[in-house]
Amino acid sequence: MTCPSCPSSDGPRGPEPVIRPARPEDAERCGEIAVAAWERVFDAWRELIADGPWRDSFGDWQQRKRASVEGQIRDHCAAAAVTEIDGEVAGFVTWRLHGERGVGEISNNAVDPTHQGGGIGTAQIRHVLELLREAGMTSARVLTGGDTGHAPARAMYRNAGFTRGIPYVEYFMEL
Repeated sequence: MTCPSCPSSDGPRGPEPVIRPARPEDAERCGEIAVAAWERVFDAWRELIADGPWRDSFGDWQQRKRASVEGQIRDHCAAAAVTEIDGEVAGFVTWRLHGERGVGEISNNAVDPTHQGGGIGTAQIRHVLELLREAGMTSARVLTGGDTGHAPARAMYRNAGFTRGIPYVEYFMEL
């Protein structure tokens, strides 16, 4: 796995990213990462749907995203992992098992913007896919947007092995 703080094999070796099970005390840091990482997504949505509908639907997104991620990490850490670089949490991923259907669903995941683009997100997704296999799941599912803000996420999922998708459209209007 590579990341900006982990120079290539051509140069000196940086700290090695380590994926480990999440702990409740990781929740606050994961909430911070979520807000920083999703900023580009919500900015892209604002451009697409106009200020009024965006404000009404997503105006408090930072508080809601932070609370959602912190709750998942704190209350369901058995279905969450974090990636550490040099002892600092740099990314996280959460998932759900739908055992009756054999489907594992990847839910919230993000990498701190200072570490994006180096393979950490893909490694986290591959890590979860292996855990889903070990848990007996026969399929994996993840939902992501088709907007420009989600382009890096779509690339990450493709890099991790996802190849099939259903286009999805959500409409908004000002009343």
